[in-house]
Amino acid sequence: MSLDSITQSLIELAGIASTSGHEEHVRSYLERRLADLGIATQVDAAGNLIATLPGEGRPLMLNAHMDRVPPGRGHQPVIRGGIMYSDGDTNLGADDAAGIAIVLDIVTQLVTGEQSHPPVVAVFTTQEEVGLVGAGAFDPSPWQVRDGIVFDNAFEPGAVVSRGATYMAFDVEIRGKTGHPGKDLSETVNVIDIFRNAHYPHGSLAGDATRILVSRIDAGSARNAIPAIAHVEGELRSFESPEIRQRYQQAISDGFEQAAQHCGGKATVTFYPHCTSYTVDEDEHLLTLYRETLAQRGENVLMHPTFIGSDTSAFRPRLKTFTLSTGVVNEHSTQEYVALAPLEQIAQDSLQVIRRWR
Repeated sequence: MSLDSITQSLIELAGIASTSGHEEHVRSYLERRLADLGIATQVDAAGNLIATLPGEGRPLMLNAHMDRVPPGRGHQPVIRGGIMYSDGDTNLGADDAAGIAIVLDIVTQLVTGEQSHPPVVAVFTTQEEVGLVGAGAFDPSPWQVRDGIVFDNAFEPGAVVSRGATYMAFDVEIRGKTGHPGKDLSETVNVIDIFRNAHYPHGSLAGDATRILVSRIDAGSARNAIPAIAHVEGELRSFESPEIRQRYQQAISDGFEQAAQHCGGKATVTFYPHCTSYTVDEDEHLLTLYRETLAQRGENVLMHPTFIGSDTSAFRPRLKTFTLSTGVVNEHSTQEYVALAPLEQIAQDSLQVIRRWR
């Protein structure tokens, strides 16, 4: 049964430690599993594992990412009432072990089944959680693949991400001048004061079309010293146009730089683009096949926009992919869990799509 296979894969994957940049143990596990099925694999320069299953017609890509956020430790998950939970000491890792288990189940059924199918290129990517690194580096041209499905967490099981936001990280380095708080303060510049005086756009903006967040501030080395350096980390997520995003970036830079200048310090703001926004056309052939597959059992496709990044954000527009949600709940936490039965349904629906794709 697919449910038993998916559950066992998830248990085994949960037992393997994996964080971004340290996917080697999951990659080795997948190489063994795929070799047992007679499927050829190779590793590209980014550490992505690429498995190819020959078939007839136009190739189709299936994707899941191998990394998880810290602590990402290997553990024995807990199953209660058809739901898999973390052991409570680490995150479950179903983001994205659930996606991996689905892909493994699909290719297993394709190999062991008697029905014909198109060529399948399974791409297990690295460092999705820290900037979609593996997906961004993947070159689809050797496999002549142009379409695919990304299995990752987003919404309820089986939902499709209709639109993804631009995601841009930014770092701010603020420099002041240290001194002892018990002595003359006239020559000191407290970087925390600069941060407090910075006026920059933040929060939910433009009817929640843009979100700007400062999530980390690191400053100071001792209680009895004026902090001279602060490092600030933030992010900008937006569905708005490039021109408007540029204005937000300029306002962030101006806010910190002007506050630093006013206080006698200096601020440098650096932006790091991770991915650009995209919209899935409802008439794209692969999505149409998925919609028709669900309609055959009386279901409609649920489509939602999201601020959450996934490998789809890096694959498009080179590849017409869409993210199919695995339904993981409380991802990135020790309270993470996933219902198992919907994963079987996702695998079965996707299998039908693949066979119809040919």
